Amino acid sequence: MPISHLPKNVRRQLRRFGPSMGRRPAVDILRGAVGAGVAILVVTFIVATLPHSRQAGIYLVSSFASMAVLLFVLPNSPLAQPWSAMMGMMISAVVPVAVLMVTPPPYADGLAVGGAIAAMMAARALHPPAAGIALLVVLEHEAGRRLGFDFAIFPIAVMTVLMIGFAMIWNRLFGISYPTRPLAYHPAHVGRARGPARSLSQRDLSNLLVEFNQSANMDPADLARLMAVAEHRAAESLLADTHVRDLMTQNPVTVSPEAPLSEIVRKMTALNVHTLPVVDNSGYYLGVVDQHDALDELFKEFDILRRPLRFRAAPPEAEVRAIFHTDIETVEGDTPVGELLERLARREARVVPVTESGRLVGILTRTDIMALLLEHSPAAHTEAELDEEVEDDDEEETSAEAPSSKSTPVARGDDTPARAGNTDPEEAELAAELHQSTARRPPVYEDTQHDTAQSRSESPK
Repeated sequence: MPISHLPKNVRRQLRRFGPSMGRRPAVDILRGAVGAGVAILVVTFIVATLPHSRQAGIYLVSSFASMAVLLFVLPNSPLAQPWSAMMGMMISAVVPVAVLMVTPPPYADGLAVGGAIAAMMAARALHPPAAGIALLVVLEHEAGRRLGFDFAIFPIAVMTVLMIGFAMIWNRLFGISYPTRPLAYHPAHVGRARGPARSLSQRDLSNLLVEFNQSANMDPADLARLMAVAEHRAAESLLADTHVRDLMTQNPVTVSPEAPLSEIVRKMTALNVHTLPVVDNSGYYLGVVDQHDALDELFKEFDILRRPLRFRAAPPEAEVRAIFHTDIETVEGDTPVGELLERLARREARVVPVTESGRLVGILTRTDIMALLLEHSPAAHTEAELDEEVEDDDEEETSAEAPSSKSTPVARGDDTPARAGNTDPEEAELAAELHQSTARRPPVYEDTQHDTAQSRSESPK
């Protein structure tokens, strides 16, 4: 009977007995296997060439083969670090000797292994192959060969040093840092940190690993790097799978080329935006008009009006056609959002017009992308929702994840709203004079998404 025909709960339970490790590249498989084999071969050759090595207490034990698996296959594991390997092996050689002094076999077998594990964990030197050393000491005692405390030095400590030294050389040849580098952390770096992992200290990450019972499987530095890479990959995947039409502001407020300067300023002030798209009577996109260009034109007009000796009439009010930009590239609605990040990162790029067959259908801003990232941030999801998503992924083996539907707001600002405290004093004075001279100007709304959307819905399209 095919497994796919079994009930979902049965398939889920059976899947727990399957492989949980990811597939390793062939290079990694050969690196670990060849390294472990060469290490045992080199150590064996050294022991064989030493005269009277057996009488001197220098010989191999089976636990060294298990140690080679950790040192060469899993060199980043906390279990494979020099402290764990050296102290774990020595502790496991000393504890059974002490146990045999007070407890005879066969009761000493379990006490020796259990005591060695407890001592290794207390010393933060857990090394699984070392448990075999504890049992070996008891078995040797039962066979009539009693080992003393010097067994921890010869051959255990000496052979372990040789294995660790060869592992450092071998892993370095393949660009692997062994021992692992500690997490570089300084309070002064927190302000420049990117991502949640960079703002956590090594103690915070260690406590996190202990909380989830993973301290023996991963180093804090590796956890920080993994969190940073995972966050980066998740953002890349999110932006690559999200299209512009799913995020853009549809039917934005526009101006015509014949619109006067006062209308531009009135709409920008009411909507709290810095850029407005320019379209013709048929809705075809022509360009964008920027707040800075409008203010520059206003400065020129006010400069003329403020001259003390003026013998000619005031110049006519400027129109959009004289100041708008036509060099802003447009995109189609099916363009991935991730392709626009570099473009929006430039300071002069405030909006990205979205067109279809030349007609303006929406605009995309930095605020839209920030809202998307915040919506999918870990803080926006509870632990129960994350667990439910994991269960759904386990149940749906072959089904692709459907894109989440998100409601498009009626209207938004064209870019990040102006922040308090960043306004130029000269621009503020000009805006105050314009406010007094413009009749029936709409009220200025606060810098919030709700008020901006409300003002757009009430403004003429």
